[in-house]
Amino acid sequence: MIYWCIELSSNVVVVADWDIDGVVSAAQIVYSQEVVGKYPLDGKRRVFLIPSTSKTLPFIFNEVSSLNVSHLVLLDIAYSRDVMFFLKKIKSLNIYSIYIDHHISSFIYSKTIESLVDEFIVGKIPTAYLVYQLMNSLKISLTSRLKAFIEAANTIEGGKQKALNRKFIQLVIAVSKTLAHSRNREQWEKLIRWLSSPLPQTSMPFNINIDKFIEPQKNSEDLNLFANELALRAEKIFNVRFIDARKTRPRYRPSAIASALYRIFKNPVILLLNNKEDKSYIVVKSKDSTAYIVALELYRKGIAIDIMGHQTLSYTLLRDDVDINQVKNFIRNIILKKM
Repeated sequence: MIYWCIELSSNVVVVADWDIDGVVSAAQIVYSQEVVGKYPLDGKRRVFLIPSTSKTLPFIFNEVSSLNVSHLVLLDIAYSRDVMFFLKKIKSLNIYSIYIDHHISSFIYSKTIESLVDEFIVGKIPTAYLVYQLMNSLKISLTSRLKAFIEAANTIEGGKQKALNRKFIQLVIAVSKTLAHSRNREQWEKLIRWLSSPLPQTSMPFNINIDKFIEPQKNSEDLNLFANELALRAEKIFNVRFIDARKTRPRYRPSAIASALYRIFKNPVILLLNNKEDKSYIVVKSKDSTAYIVALELYRKGIAIDIMGHQTLSYTLLRDDVDINQVKNFIRNIILKKM
């Protein structure tokens, strides 16, 4: 492994999510620190890389503490109780902590997070784009490769689509799914190192079979049939489609169903389901910030007791005693206000 004239004191660790948003975010920090030598520390220092999710953070604390680092950068990891305990432990070690994220829970608990970390950036746009804005503010010029992947991550996460090749977008989606499914740490780090490299015209560090991920999406007839059946039950709330599917026990992931319904309506979809504990929850899929806004407002109103997700896909666990008609009326008011 070649590091670009890096000082021997390696004291920065980046902890990021497995998906492409986390990978591209991490690559920008690595480029800034190892190649440019500008952030988070002055001078070129090696960056240690650790993949994680909110749930696995407690299991990586010993690894982080053993590195004897002075700075930690946490990227694209939704705030949770596990994150809170992790950050408290980090604070007790006097490690300078930076937290950049776009998930709804991180927005809601922003004041709590601010008390636990030294730097905190939260927004409704993908984490990779939040980091990109930070890089711009620091006048760090990124490579064209990194910029292309930032735009791809932004497009995949629901941002405005730029003039990117469709095959390239499919490649990035396939890469993201490969990492998310395999949880191969070596591949994850290799991709970050490749993205952050200033060397032009180098091939990706591993091969991706795009068709493995693209073709099943095109030919998922069973899912599309199921979604079309659900679409017949849709209730129109302005430009949103509300579907009560609590009596249905789908074989597919809720996010896949919501995405299939979105493709049918080309408008935001609100899907009401019951989980294994027979508790009601809502999945919102949108191209814009509707998913984010609906989840946030339901939580603020006290109708929801827990929320997850981000700008274009949100999950909202409802109170046991909530009246669904009350939920629909409140959603109607949210959409009307948004319009």
